[in-house]
Amino acid sequence: MQKLGFISCLWILCLSAVWQARAQAIYYNTSSTIQSENTLAAVSTNGGSPTTLLTAAGSLSRCTALAVDGVNGKLFLLDGPDGSLWSANLDGSGLALVEGGLTNFPTDLALDVQSQQIYFTTSSTIQDNNTVQRVDYSGNNNTTVFIATGSPPDDEVSRCTAIAVDLLNSKIFIADDGAGKIWSMNLTGGGLATVAQANNAVPTGLALDTANQQVYFTLGSPVQSSNSIQRVDYSGSGLINLFTASGGVQRCTALDLDLAQDNIYLSDAGANTLWSIPIAGGSATPILSGLPATAKKVRWFGGISSLPKPGILNLSLSGANAIFSGTNGVAGGTYYILTSTNVALPLNQWALISTNVIVSGGPFTITATNGLIHGAPHQFYILRVQ
Repeated sequence: MQKLGFISCLWILCLSAVWQARAQAIYYNTSSTIQSENTLAAVSTNGGSPTTLLTAAGSLSRCTALAVDGVNGKLFLLDGPDGSLWSANLDGSGLALVEGGLTNFPTDLALDVQSQQIYFTTSSTIQDNNTVQRVDYSGNNNTTVFIATGSPPDDEVSRCTAIAVDLLNSKIFIADDGAGKIWSMNLTGGGLATVAQANNAVPTGLALDTANQQVYFTLGSPVQSSNSIQRVDYSGSGLINLFTASGGVQRCTALDLDLAQDNIYLSDAGANTLWSIPIAGGSATPILSGLPATAKKVRWFGGISSLPKPGILNLSLSGANAIFSGTNGVAGGTYYILTSTNVALPLNQWALISTNVIVSGGPFTITATNGLIHGAPHQFYILRVQ
């Protein structure tokens, strides 16, 4: 019989201050040709406590896109015109250059918080300057994952506009405002496939429901009624329109998902407003209007001010699946199950086997499909929380 070692929970004590940064915050950036109007900011999901965290100055000239890592307490920021990638703390302090001299124009980024790596897209009118790249948080090991070459039969990517990454299902998704498509590929840049084709608008932003394997995306256009939010399965089936701009919503620029509360958060570069929309579609409710410049990316962060320490009460096995029963779950928290056969292995080398967003607080159950390594003499598990 296989032996199972079990670590019930890993609590990252050095990140305790991160959880006190902001309750249920939306992070966003504004962009402008005027340096001082480029900002990183945050606001509560109810529109309260709007706070400017960082204003561009010095070598940072343009706030093009951002991403949030609540586990490691970091914000990451792209400066497109300068070709640079920056990091800061969640409160905007500690601005530091991660990597400069990026080729072409970096447009969007997505994070692997477990391995501390950044995936980002570059865009150009020259097709083969459109890429997906990856770099460590330290700025080392820059790797080109994908180049848009137009090689037959299926590689027709024209512009790499936005990116989202699903590590558990080994997928990268990119929005292409040249071809008007959403594409998928594997984590090494192979297996390129069309997921969705846009009509009368261009894809501008991506967000993933990894549990249900669905892609949510924004379509933008100067014509108000051509701006929309749509959803499609990873396979390319089940395409539906969830929302069409009308009334105060002018431009669907970017989005993020709050799956626990069934909300979509939308940035609107036409009205320079942040909006909340039911995840099944419906009317848009303004969260924050009158932004100082063009609204760009919007990122939801579900940390709360006094996050209780989660605990694992039981581990059971069903075939090759490992089933974890826990306590002190937090609604909206993202829970990662990691495994290793060597308990002394550095955490960033443990394998990710399950990602779950807890819908309600209190007791919870997570099933790690195929989470059991047959033939291994020992197997250890860690629960990590964002």
